[in-house]
Amino acid sequence: MGYRHFLMLLFLLTLGVSATQAQGFVVDSARYGPDTVYTSPDETAIFPGGKEQLVNYIDLKFDNRSDGYGGMGGVKGGSIDALFIVEANGKVKYAFIEQGSSAAHDEEMMRALLTSPKWQPALVNGKKVRSLQKLHYNLNFSR
Repeated sequence: MGYRHFLMLLFLLTLGVSATQAQGFVVDSARYGPDTVYTSPDETAIFPGGKEQLVNYIDLKFDNRSDGYGGMGGVKGGSIDALFIVEANGKVKYAFIEQGSSAAHDEEMMRALLTSPKWQPALVNGKKVRSLQKLHYNLNFSR
């Protein structure tokens, strides 16, 4: 258990949350808002149609400028790792770029995620919950 996880567990225990309840979610109100965010729910959030449809959606929404490269700082490939929250109502919120490609690509990824259609939210004990999602997206403008 890392130092950060230990501090989070200690914080939750002082709030009266048991160790079993503390595993699998983060409390980071500065970044994700005041409510619990689950990192390992019983059932993960799902984009309508699944992961392949998510990639297709981002491909369509990603504005790679008319020439595909020049407007994006000359970057022709690479990948982006994004973190985002799928709310209990299915909306995407709080998108962050963990590993980016270029400022323009990163901005496009955040825009695409934040404007995505509602997801099927994650479930814990049959209840819809907020969840932290990670997406690795390969930039491929020939798709």
